[in-house]
Amino acid sequence: MNDLKQKILRPVNAQATRIFFLARSAPLAPDYAVASYPGDGGYPAYYHRIYHALRDIGYRVATSNQCRALYTEAHEIDLVFSLYNRMAIDNPEVFVAATCEFLHLPMIGAKPNIRALAEDKWMTKNFVKSLGLPVSEGAIYSRPEDLAPPPFAGPYFVKNRFGAASEGISEDSIQDDWEGAKKAAEKLFSRGMAVLVERYAPGVDVTLPVIGADEPIILDLVQPRSDRAGEIITEDLKRDDPLGYALFDAGPAYGAFAEDAKKLWAGAGPIDYLRLDYRFDEKTGQRVFLEFNICCHIGRSGAICLAASQKGLSQADLLGHIVEYALRRHWRAVETRKWVR
Repeated sequence: MNDLKQKILRPVNAQATRIFFLARSAPLAPDYAVASYPGDGGYPAYYHRIYHALRDIGYRVATSNQCRALYTEAHEIDLVFSLYNRMAIDNPEVFVAATCEFLHLPMIGAKPNIRALAEDKWMTKNFVKSLGLPVSEGAIYSRPEDLAPPPFAGPYFVKNRFGAASEGISEDSIQDDWEGAKKAAEKLFSRGMAVLVERYAPGVDVTLPVIGADEPIILDLVQPRSDRAGEIITEDLKRDDPLGYALFDAGPAYGAFAEDAKKLWAGAGPIDYLRLDYRFDEKTGQRVFLEFNICCHIGRSGAICLAASQKGLSQADLLGHIVEYALRRHWRAVETRKWVR
């Protein structure tokens, strides 16, 4: 534990760091109250708490709920802390990251190409498969007329190919046969989503939090609680988070999860903080990688903070480290570009 604390970066002069906090329902000046945003579940309160946590560390924090503010208001900041993961375009995380790259604004998370990789679950599946991580078979569909049985048998799991916060996932996502899977896919198409159909993996959802550092800090496994069929995490559970998280003991299998994280980091890092999501069958010990999430939920009751607390780290410790690591990562890249020139 002491070795871990030595790896954590501490703000030296937080008051000198100006953060631009961007989220769809961010708290806004002058009173920075919890935003009223119907349909956004518990996110407005979550963003409000993150804003205050950054302020309590000592950072100077400005806020916005408009991505266009990156062009008009963010020129006098040191770091964009964006949790903007839903807007009326595909892959908003990629848009924000690419805009920051274009404007030379340091941003929390990762480079735009890595954000794009993480947001496309099909591309992610093929990428991690090339690294040796275990994945389930899958097939993608862009239009309703493309729907034809995939080259593997059910049961099936039907999901949004893109999207955050488990958008599009419901108990209808699990289907025993193709006829049921086809109907579930058509529902997603009616919402304007592209579709990924996978062979359903039995077990429970587990997630492995990782914190960016010179050598990635791999934390303990966490299980998001679910009372839905198959113990899956549905869209409504993710938005309102009524059941929370629990630490998960995978026993000797944990080592394989940690090796996965190291392989992913070697291929896609550096990343300021992330989660690797899996299905894990305790009866067989089989793990199936699902996706990885960059700039995922970092609330006090979330997976990352829960796992970090077991190592003696608070939310403030994590946020301070992540901000300082992101700044260091950015300036290393700037210096590299100068050297190359």
